[in-house]
Amino acid sequence: MAQATTAVDRPTGPPAEPRGPGPDPSPATPGAGHAFRTDINGLRAVAVLAVVVYHAGIAIPGGFTGVDVFYVISGYLISSLLLREVHRSGTVDLVEFWTRRMRRLVPALALVVSVTLLGCVLILSPLVWGRLAWHGASAMLFVSNLLFPYQGQNYFSDSVTPSPYLHTWSLGIEEQFYIFWPLLILLAVALARRTRFPARRMLQVLFAGTFVVSLAASVWLTAAAPDWAFYILPTRAWEFAGAALVATLPWGKLAERSRLRPGVLRALLGTAGFALLALSFAFVHETDPFPGTIALLPVGGALLVLAAGSVSASGTASGATSRTWVDRVLDLPVLQRLGDVSYSWYLWHWPFVVLTTAAVQDDAIWIKVLASLGALGAAFATYHWVENPVRFSRAMKSWRRTAAVTIVIGLAVGGLSVGTRVATGAVLQREPYATAVEAGAEPKPYGCTEITRTTSGTDVCMLGDISATTTVLLLGDSHTMHWIPAFDAAADDAGLRLAVRWRHGCPAAKVDVEQPAERGPCGDFQAESMRVVDDLRPDAVVVSQAQIYASRMQHADGSWMTEDEVRSTWASANDELFAHLTAVTPSVVAVKDNPQLDVDPLECLTRPLTGLGDCSMSRAEAEESNGDLPGISAGIWKKYGVKTWDGVWSQTCDERTCSVGDISHPVYRDFHHLSVQYVMTRVPSVERMLRTAVRGTPSSDIG
Repeated sequence: MAQATTAVDRPTGPPAEPRGPGPDPSPATPGAGHAFRTDINGLRAVAVLAVVVYHAGIAIPGGFTGVDVFYVISGYLISSLLLREVHRSGTVDLVEFWTRRMRRLVPALALVVSVTLLGCVLILSPLVWGRLAWHGASAMLFVSNLLFPYQGQNYFSDSVTPSPYLHTWSLGIEEQFYIFWPLLILLAVALARRTRFPARRMLQVLFAGTFVVSLAASVWLTAAAPDWAFYILPTRAWEFAGAALVATLPWGKLAERSRLRPGVLRALLGTAGFALLALSFAFVHETDPFPGTIALLPVGGALLVLAAGSVSASGTASGATSRTWVDRVLDLPVLQRLGDVSYSWYLWHWPFVVLTTAAVQDDAIWIKVLASLGALGAAFATYHWVENPVRFSRAMKSWRRTAAVTIVIGLAVGGLSVGTRVATGAVLQREPYATAVEAGAEPKPYGCTEITRTTSGTDVCMLGDISATTTVLLLGDSHTMHWIPAFDAAADDAGLRLAVRWRHGCPAAKVDVEQPAERGPCGDFQAESMRVVDDLRPDAVVVSQAQIYASRMQHADGSWMTEDEVRSTWASANDELFAHLTAVTPSVVAVKDNPQLDVDPLECLTRPLTGLGDCSMSRAEAEESNGDLPGISAGIWKKYGVKTWDGVWSQTCDERTCSVGDISHPVYRDFHHLSVQYVMTRVPSVERMLRTAVRGTPSSDIG
């Protein structure tokens, strides 16, 4: 490549090779001619500790922002390395740069991906092997950050068995940064050469512009599509760019112009940085819109800590600066050792946590802490036996050899992933897994025997005995849908005409709940349902609606409701609903909602090590699973004399536990929907309930 004709101010201080879970994992290259920054290595340790502690479930709600700290470190170190190369040679050797990145990232990642996939096969259900094999392959290709939002995989999901590769999204962003960043720097240098504009100034304009545009995109997309905003490089690039801007600043001159002694300036910067990091770890919460503007807390804190160290690394006219309390903390031997192995610990800790909690069927904090410590042991082994040997291997200095080895490793891991997918298909065709696949399949739209248009113009699905003169309306959300096969059969046996009105994610009671954009709000469905009741004047109405909406209820403007607002809104909406129903029809029945599980029941029942084991939950946990809404609903039912029917609790729960059935007779198809196999066993009970409802029996409980 052509040499730049304008020099770039040489940034001083950082090691020539970055490392860590966000950054490239290699330490300072021996003989590179630049002092190893122990403050940066200690900051790596702080960041990885925050992430690991957060994933262990310890009370540090913003620990996940440690990844943002890694992005800042990576942006600073990579930019410093590239700027030194531009200063020295006028260009960037892209092949050599990308070769070093592969040499540092791929070996440890390939080991973790392969061992984790084998652990998944031994511990987790075949129902998830195929999906996780693709997750592992996407991690090796550094595109898992694109796959997860495409699949709707929320990073903060409460799933008890999330993907053990979920944390690799951050590596995808890192690798994409490594691809595009040197190209942008070369573009800026070329523009500077063409326009005779100082190269350092041109780079500062580039970094500042990237910071502003990316931060604006982050704020916008965090509101519009939060999952994509969390996972993709364009909404995170400002974190790297801010660090790159810091790397271009002449900190020695700035220290002299500040009229503060360098030691005082460093102490102020470092203390302010630590304060912002502490605020980030302690007060940023997973429910906050993130990244957005709130990510300025961890990013700003990391930038200030790096700036404090840069004052010392740059030197001043007055000589060396004194050590501050921040230096002494970051120089602690324990933090230096954790900084050394931070990349490997980051890679290993999440698979250890996920697979350990799945194996013992317990996600208690102490179990996750032990798993994280086990991962630390694996990290030290990987650092000494994989990372270091590759780093110092003379045989791997050639980019051709590095590329060849990387391709072989990639093909091997890819073959393992494809082989797992093929094996999964064969295993799932056999019992008991075939039954689980059938039970967990998304139900097909239930065919209507007849569609009737009411006088207000709404089409209603008719089932049961179409010729009957007595009509029952089944009304609600997807917890109506999962009962339809049993109600259809029972209504036909009882000689009743069954009208069905339901919509996924929309309760019968008129409350605003979060909905995908393509579905639109629930208000029209709820209003039409009341018109259907008025038009049909059914002999009985059965309401089956989920009681799990507390975390999804919104105001009309889309803002979230507080807990008090949720309770009052649910109470008033259900009061209005049942007041209307009892005024129009002589008999109203409410179905007691089933528990919301804390495990994926089918996945739990089919795990190789724990299959056919105890996947139940305690009765107390089951009764608390839906929060306050069931109690509020029960009070409304009592107020209006609404009959109740219990289709689940009396059959699956005793005084101590609530069962999810066994693999041959699963009660649930997912966390809160019942399986077709189970509801069909309740047809006789449904029939008795329907007969009782249309007779107008005064009993409040007809279950």
